[in-house]
Amino acid sequence: MGERSEYPPYRWAILSSECLAIMAVYMDMIAIAPIIGELAANLRISMGTATNLMMGFVLSAACVLIWGGVVVDKFGITVATCLGLLCAALPASLMPIIGQNYGVVMLARLIQGASIGFLLATIGPVVVLWFPPNERGLAGGIIIAFISVGSALGGLVSPMILSSGVSWQSTLFIMSLLGWASIALTLIVARRPPSSAKRDGLIREGQPGAGQLTLSKAFRLPMTWIGALVVFFNTWNLYCFLNFVPAYAAVPPPMGIGLGPVEAGRMALAGTIIGIISTILGGSVFDKLAKGNQRPAVLIGFVLTGLFAFPLTLASVCGSLPLFVICLMLVGWGVNFMGASFNGFIAANYPPPIVGRMVGWWFGFGAFGGALGLYVGGKTIDATGTFKSAIALVSASAIMGFALDCFLKPANKNGTR
Repeated sequence: MGERSEYPPYRWAILSSECLAIMAVYMDMIAIAPIIGELAANLRISMGTATNLMMGFVLSAACVLIWGGVVVDKFGITVATCLGLLCAALPASLMPIIGQNYGVVMLARLIQGASIGFLLATIGPVVVLWFPPNERGLAGGIIIAFISVGSALGGLVSPMILSSGVSWQSTLFIMSLLGWASIALTLIVARRPPSSAKRDGLIREGQPGAGQLTLSKAFRLPMTWIGALVVFFNTWNLYCFLNFVPAYAAVPPPMGIGLGPVEAGRMALAGTIIGIISTILGGSVFDKLAKGNQRPAVLIGFVLTGLFAFPLTLASVCGSLPLFVICLMLVGWGVNFMGASFNGFIAANYPPPIVGRMVGWWFGFGAFGGALGLYVGGKTIDATGTFKSAIALVSASAIMGFALDCFLKPANKNGTR
């Protein structure tokens, strides 16, 4: 009876609005990837310079994530979600007016990147405040799966809109409409707070350090730093996969494979659909099989990413569509399989008053990995004239993440190792 009142069915409405918000901002993020050639030609910039528009988005997300958790903890999930959606939708809506100059477009992308900084910081509080311990991995997995849903739809829909005859600026405007709809849904659904009894009960749930692990103490724990570094390398892989692979598939040889924007969007869809399944199953593995241990899903994810990213650069794989799709799907499985375990680990090892800030720290610091991966990748694209080196670096990043996770251990009940 107590658990039924503490965790009402309304939690699934909260989860649905959160999923739609995540999907909307990731559609805005990925929308330019398969049409990057059109954008570069229109703005008269090189392909490597055009990829800075992807890197700037992620860099902004990283900076905002580090303090985005403060907004969630202080002002609540609704404020942070609406602020994030506004950062994504408004610049995209203005793109037909401002999208004639590379510098202004870069500024717009920096503002848009803040959206992810606010949205990702809400995942931990949603999971820990609305869901019982045995559902938190699944709930986190479902939310994170909508990163893949948004990425898949963004990569598929934007070239279809562009091919209808509108400009890339108008394409981004059309895609922003979902963000405005999501703001309306959030204001309707997410304003209902969890009960105060729920908050108080969480402090007494027996989480490590609950009631005594302060923010300053948390930053003295090895798990806070090692975990952020593991997310750093996973995020390097995730954002390079989401942003470079559609462009790599779309642009002509020798820079890419030459499938064209629409077909590249479909190829990216294959990788991200498997990522959706992977994320949800990863959450179930964390809850049911690993019993709250992040390591199995994380190590499996890095192994798959490391083994199958590099073959995407080989002529024998690029020349065989079935082989390319298989490798693409296995990389998509790997980079997404561990996401729910990170959120579950954070929710299980930090008390509710600081969980938003810890999510912000782990994923904010980690997002710098995504920004660095896109920056280094853009430089190698300009230097080599191909996307292959940037994609090959994903395998190297996976090796680093695999090694670091072997040292990630939770704190003891007193908040120490």
